[in-house]
Amino acid sequence: MHLRGAILAGSLLPGARISEPGLAQKLGISRTPVREALQRLAQEGLVELLPGRGARVRVLSGDEVREVYEVWALLEGEAAALAAQNATEAELDWLERLLLELDTLPAQAYGQQMQLDFNFHTALVEAAHNKTLVRIYTDLRSSLTLIRSFQQTLSQQPRTRQQHWAILSALRAHNPVLARQAAQARVLYRDLVVQSLQAQLRSAKEPT
Repeated sequence: MHLRGAILAGSLLPGARISEPGLAQKLGISRTPVREALQRLAQEGLVELLPGRGARVRVLSGDEVREVYEVWALLEGEAAALAAQNATEAELDWLERLLLELDTLPAQAYGQQMQLDFNFHTALVEAAHNKTLVRIYTDLRSSLTLIRSFQQTLSQQPRTRQQHWAILSALRAHNPVLARQAAQARVLYRDLVVQSLQAQLRSAKEPT
């Protein structure tokens, strides 16, 4: 749906209010499918339904952000270790093409950068050849998307790019230990991201 795409692309930031009648009018449809779509997005964790006040894009607390990064680091560390053993050459080449494309995008192409970044991490998890990891990562993506919406320039930062290439280098070396360490380097980076999010998360929350 249009609304889900806008959230995933970072066009609608956490805390943004969503008008059910306004959205229905904009899309030229009745309010019923819009209401049903909002309910589905709420189940995915992308939207909060506010009784009597409509809906808004979900805002994660600082603690939730920290927890998501902890789980992501564990999951991706395991995925990278398995991918170092199980990834095919075609999968490694695809990961490299994604990083090369990410490095060549214009500085202001935030939506494309976020999408390519997610594509890289999704491909990394899939290269582990473990269906359970893929399922868990898919469940986590909604929360990751909401976090990244506040950090749209994250993919441009030199440290982020170094981390990506370090992961790929370890995969090509078929070294699961180095691959796990490279993937979990985000744990060390997490605290910097969480600190920068705190003020933004507070300002995005509904007034009491």
